[in-house]
Amino acid sequence: MRTLALVALLLLAFGGVVAADGPVAVSATLDRRGITIGDPIQLTLIVEVDAGYQITDNGIARNMGEFEVLDAQKPEVTRLANGRTRFTFKYRISAFRVGDLVFPAINVAYQAASGAPGVSATSEVPVVVTSVIQPGESADDIKPLKPQLRVPGSAPQIPALAIQAALVIVVLVMLALIVRQTLRRGGAKPVAVDDGQLTPAQRAMAELNRVATLGLPEKGRYGEHYALVSKALRAYVGERFGLPATERTPRELREDMLRAGIDRTEVTTIYEILREGEVARFDQGISYPARAHHAVRSALDAMRRAAVAEQYDLMRRGEAS
Repeated sequence: MRTLALVALLLLAFGGVVAADGPVAVSATLDRRGITIGDPIQLTLIVEVDAGYQITDNGIARNMGEFEVLDAQKPEVTRLANGRTRFTFKYRISAFRVGDLVFPAINVAYQAASGAPGVSATSEVPVVVTSVIQPGESADDIKPLKPQLRVPGSAPQIPALAIQAALVIVVLVMLALIVRQTLRRGGAKPVAVDDGQLTPAQRAMAELNRVATLGLPEKGRYGEHYALVSKALRAYVGERFGLPATERTPRELREDMLRAGIDRTEVTTIYEILREGEVARFDQGISYPARAHHAVRSALDAMRRAAVAEQYDLMRRGEAS
């Protein structure tokens, strides 16, 4: 009995439990009830319906109160022994405001076998969102992360900047080879390309590498650091996709990119970095150099993938001509 009671209390602590009564039962749970600003939480929505009932809207929107949906997993469908069907929806969400927040109730719309509509709602779930700097903690003595200790006899470490520079060179060489092969195959006349004629992703990579060498976070210049990173990403989006990136908020730009059919992983990465930059601009509590450098690394990873995609696009255009 004590074990059952403990399990019930734990389930209630992190959300609701799917009730067995009624033709449609819903439950929403979060894997964490306390996070720092911008950290992801997993939301699990479970809907159980009787035979003949259909879900017409699971009630999940891109914005849920103070929370935003970052991405979604493929829904799971399970047939239960009692004839009911269980639908499991999983999402990754986050909040970008400090405080005692409440994840709102989710209104799941359904339709009975008779065609009659109905709505079943989950319970609200409180979530505490805090700054990365704890109360009373001074940010003045925060130092950059120390490099990991090397194991005796191991291969010498290569600086991260050298690796990034080498990757940029590899991308440029690959692009030159593809252009040369395409022109040779099509019999076109060579086109003069100067050193400054880079693709949007390559220009963004060059700028991000430059920003990484400035060491602005260690100097406490977080706003300037994020402003440069955001400017490079916005320039890339504007040049490559023709979107008015400099005139949009992070949320508006994300919607524009999604409507333009841009890869969702790339959209999510750019949006999260731009949103983190906005948070750093207005919340002085965000002051960890490691976190700021992680944003640059994530942006560089996204731009490296984009540079490869640009090469494929160039190759396809050359073959089509």
